[in-house]
Amino acid sequence: MIKMTDSEISEIGYHEDPANGDGITRARTTRQIRSWDIPRTTHALESLNSELGKIDFPGNYILFEGKGNKKVYIGEAKNIYNRLKTHMHSPKDEVKNWTKALIINDGRIATQSEFNDTVVRKALEYYFIKLFKANKYTVVSQGEPQNLNTTQKFVFNSLQDELNFFLLKKNIISKVLEKTGQLEVHLDELKKILARCGKPIQEIDSQKKVAIIDGQKVFYRSGSDKPKGWQITFRDLSKSALQSGEGFLLVSRGPILLIPMTEIQKVIGGAEEYNKNTIDVFILFEEDTIALRYKQNTLDVTNFKLPSSKSN
Repeated sequence: MIKMTDSEISEIGYHEDPANGDGITRARTTRQIRSWDIPRTTHALESLNSELGKIDFPGNYILFEGKGNKKVYIGEAKNIYNRLKTHMHSPKDEVKNWTKALIINDGRIATQSEFNDTVVRKALEYYFIKLFKANKYTVVSQGEPQNLNTTQKFVFNSLQDELNFFLLKKNIISKVLEKTGQLEVHLDELKKILARCGKPIQEIDSQKKVAIIDGQKVFYRSGSDKPKGWQITFRDLSKSALQSGEGFLLVSRGPILLIPMTEIQKVIGGAEEYNKNTIDVFILFEEDTIALRYKQNTLDVTNFKLPSSKSN
């Protein structure tokens, strides 16, 4: 996945103009993103259409409703003006009282815009839906995951970090999603997935994050996001289990992994490694493979994915 580095993100600038006489607020980054906050008035919509040149203008949009604007409808359109006109005069029941819309695109006409690709717009729509849900919005629209070709993936990835930055600067969101395919699976969902796999949890100590499955100890960990990957630390009870090769490590993130301790031992090395207070391993999610790394040693753990576990 092509993503901007922290230094590249820090170099993006942001500017927002005061609302004009029509109540429209424009904002932009110093890269691609352009936006218009528009109130639900015919005058404002027609003024925007004139500004855009009364031509096809593709993009994504968010309709806000309710106290604190915490209820949203998220959509996409090849012609934003036509779509908002429909929402204004024939609103959907689930968001019929929306009061303002946020339009997002790259400020270019359809023939030149990255938002002119329907698949890219729908992929962004689906991403926004997950992002706003994670930020405690009530999202009343439904999106679908998209199959992107190589070019579309490049466009989507080039926009994703910038859109996160943009929405944070506008104080619309307070946090971003974890990396695609690596979202944490919380305990309630984890129990359901394990049961579907024929590996129900028999006992659990949620404080120590140890479960009993098929009579064996399973240490479930989501890991901490570090530059080297998702860091999982073995200490005390889990380190002893690793040293003796008993039980399993369950990585509760993205495609869930159930890795025998005997496999992890292969990358740890000699007995002297276990004299340390802690042992840190790293899980790396690549495009087609998943690796577990300790120091310079790497183990392919792709085959330890649970069969009913899917990437997010």
